[in-house]
Parts: sequence; structure tokens; C-alpha cells
Amino acid sequence: MKIVQSLWSKPGNPEFIGGIENHNKCGWADKRFNYFSWALSVNQLLKYYNQVELITDKKGYDLLINRLELPYTSVRVVLDNLNGYHHKLWALGKLYAYSLQEEPFMHVDGDVYIWEKFDDSLENGELLCQNREEGNFYNAYYRQIFLPIASNFNYYPKSIDNSLGKHQKFKAINAGVMGGQNLVFFKEYTAKAFEFVDRNMEFIEETSSAFNMIYEQLLFRSMADEQGIDISYFYSDTAPPYFFDFMGIPNHTKYIHVSGSSKKESFLTECLEYRLRRDYPEFYYRILRLLKKNII
Repeated sequence: MKIVQSLWSKPGNPEFIGGIENHNKCGWADKRFNYFSWALSVNQLLKYYNQVELITDKKGYDLLINRLELPYTSVRVVLDNLNGYHHKLWALGKLYAYSLQEEPFMHVDGDVYIWEKFDDSLENGELLCQNREEGNFYNAYYRQIFLPIASNFNYYPKSIDNSLGKHQKFKAINAGVMGGQNLVFFKEYTAKAFEFVDRNMEFIEETSSAFNMIYEQLLFRSMADEQGIDISYFYSDTAPPYFFDFMGIPNHTKYIHVSGSSKKESFLTECLEYRLRRDYPEFYYRILRLLKKNII
């Protein structure tokens, strides 16, 4: 299966996010961990897949390819097409990458690391994702995000209403990995997601960045449910998953996704740094040299 990663640089640009001290942090405690993460992610993917494509913009190409010298097998520089959008809309880079695919694919976030190939049952899924986001916690979470949108936006896709009517609660997915065999669905889904954003541009400035969860993760599940398409999950249990166990690598832990506020936990960032230094010292020390010279 083709693996895809994407980086839209605008959400990490200090011109838009409050100064150079936040440059390229992208949720991490420090930008160096962001760079460590990209290096570990792509190198681990290449241990198990021979096709790992990067979809990015000019600044992303300069960072990941020219400077960090990450070993992607192919690169497409197309995400500058998104630069008219608000920097809060960080998931748009991923949506654009999904929309470009012309063969079965799996998009893997740059904060995901694997220690074995994904199961055939996942790769062969019509649609695939990391895990469900449902149950009382997620229902309350998505409700809190979505209700102001429903009250204030000009438009939201009808499939969300249909899903709520069917389940009587919010059900979504986590897109740490996302893809599948059904490319027609991805064309429809990404078009609908961009329509959702485009018809509400006047409200984006005042909207929480959690809106990304709505047009990417909630909309995906709603449309799949509406069309009766099964989703294959990396983690099939409905209980909240735990994907941070660096101590179990490589015998017990095969998959890590450092997401959300966990990117600021010192133990996890130290584990990430240790793992890159141990397994890929060339990339680790290159990043340190570039940081010392203020090149990245």
C-alpha cells in the first residue's frame, strides 16, 4: 500500500501564530521535538513500506527535504494552494493530500511511529482509520465543539444531522492513520469538507481550532455511516486507546501516536529524542547541528 504524509507549513509560521518562539512547534513543547518526530516517523515507515510520499508546500520541502534530508520516495509540492486559508485550519493540508490520491493509500501523521507493517485486514479496508471516537467522553467532547458551529455557521453538511439522528449521539474517528481502497468516497468526502470550510470563512477567525476535528473526523464518520460503508480500524476496541508506550518498543509496542497535549509531556518527548538518537543518529545529530546554526 502507498503511504502518504503531509505538511502544510502555514500553521507553524510565526507570522501567523504569535512570534518566532512558536515557530514550527506544531503542538510540541519545543520545535526540535517536531523535527525529531518527522525524522523518526518516515524512517520507521520506510522499514516496512517501499512507497512513502510527502505532500507539502515550498517551505515544507525546504525544511524536510533540503535541510533535514528525510528519505521520502516521492514528493509533491502543492500545498501552497492552501495559503489563502486561515492558519487555524491545520487539517486542510491532510484533506488536500487525501483528495489527490489515485490509488489505495494510507495517510500517516508525522507524529505516528510504527514497528511492524500494518495488518492486511486494515490495508484492504474500503475505508480505514486509527480508532473510533465514541462513547460518553467523546460524545461530550464533540457536542461541546459542534453546538456553537450549528448555532452560528451558515452551513454544515446534512450527513452530520443524519448521523446524529441515527445514533442519538456524536460518533467520529481518529485520523492518526486514514485511507482505504474507496477513492470515490475520498473525492466526495474531501469536496464536502472544503465546502464546509469555504461556506463559513467569515466565522473561522473566531472559531476554535477544534473545528478541525469536525470537518475531518466527525464528517468522515458521518458520511461513511450515511453511505453504509464499513470502516476498518487499527484499534478496534471502543475503549479509549493508549498509544504512548515507548517503554514497550519493539517487542510489545508496535505503534505510537503522540497526539494532543501529550506532545508537551517531558517523559514522552525525552523518549522520542532517545529513540531517534539510538536508531537514527545521523538524523538526530543533523537536526542538532542545524538548530545550533539557526538554520531550522
